[in-house]
Amino acid sequence: MTNDPGLAGDTCFYMEAVSGDGGTHDPAGTWWLSPDIQLTGPVSGPDNADPGQTNPVVVKFHRKSANTDCNTPGDESITVQLWVGNPSLAMAPDNQASTFMIANIGSPMPAPGATGTQQVDWSVPSGLPPDNPQGSGHKCLIARCFPDSLSPSNSNFFLPDDPHLAQHNICIVPCPEKKLSHHQLHFKVSTLNPGREKRARLRAVLDLKPREFVGRTVLTRLKKVHGFNQLATAAPTHGFKFDLAAISPSNVHDNSQGGPHPNFEAEVTLTNHVVHLDFIADLTGTQAGDAFIYHLTQTDTAGHPQGGLTLVLVKL
Repeated sequence: MTNDPGLAGDTCFYMEAVSGDGGTHDPAGTWWLSPDIQLTGPVSGPDNADPGQTNPVVVKFHRKSANTDCNTPGDESITVQLWVGNPSLAMAPDNQASTFMIANIGSPMPAPGATGTQQVDWSVPSGLPPDNPQGSGHKCLIARCFPDSLSPSNSNFFLPDDPHLAQHNICIVPCPEKKLSHHQLHFKVSTLNPGREKRARLRAVLDLKPREFVGRTVLTRLKKVHGFNQLATAAPTHGFKFDLAAISPSNVHDNSQGGPHPNFEAEVTLTNHVVHLDFIADLTGTQAGDAFIYHLTQTDTAGHPQGGLTLVLVKL
């Protein structure tokens, strides 16, 4: 994708997808684990939202130093927007089945070279159905920060390219045997088509050698999971996949049961209506305490990223 044309008047403010990237997001990397969005449920802890509670979300944004050749409108404040969605690949700001806007507020303008922070106190309703973006469970968060005189798109987030945005998607799911069906875990993910092309490519990869940033992010959360022992170094023998029977996939390639980079991918037709898919992983024969990192991604058929999610399964 391209950057948001509504934010082209500012090249000074950015959010980081990976610590230290300076707002230059790597579309080929795990850009959906931004450290600039931090949700901490008062009961459940990091990356979990507690219904009936006030859940603090801290959003960080950065301003380039004065000696850089950047342009900004000269506004007196920054607008901070925050959305929530169910664990999802691609999301859209104008689709209530996809996302819910938690906040649209002003924040003080940081000095050149400085970082600003804005805490959003998210009061999560109780009793909502699971498919509601504010329903209970793990959540995907998207933040957008920009000078307040600019007008971003209402229909597209322009992820991952636009530096004014960041996304934080991570789900850690303990898997005691009583919650497995024949040693299979079914995890529901949502998605839609955020662009004009109807075809999309869904891909799941088992990450047995995570990069330092991914490993650090995941381990910070896993240390709070009772029974976690180690990151797995070998793939389960029975593989993994998306259940795509309801949307007639094509070009299906299942390489999930072997090789150094186990993966599964397929092409599907999507619209701007939210669909729900099951990601299925078979943990037969794995050791108790092992954690498996899966990166679930969506691109258009040309390979341009549209969304991503990191799912960590812990065999207990």
